[in-house]
Amino acid sequence: MAEVSIVEQRGSHVLVQRRGRLAVVERRDGQIYAVGSEEREGYPDTPQGIAQAVGHEWGDPESVRATFEELAEQGEEIAQRAR
Repeated sequence: MAEVSIVEQRGSHVLVQRRGRLAVVERRDGQIYAVGSEEREGYPDTPQGIAQAVGHEWGDPESVRATFEELAEQGEEIAQRAR
């Protein structure tokens, strides 16, 4: 299995990389969840768990990074309103 690395994390959203492709996952309560999928099964917070959560949904860096930025901004706005 190819190595999974964390590129950036903001709030609960994590931008991850594998083989030059990117994906966004959400880290909550010690579990990893797919983002943008109706499948919301939690996986272990390990490189293998991240790979399982993403499945075949690794994308091109430009569009995935844009998605990550949008989700991170939304999360920050929600957190500020909750204060």
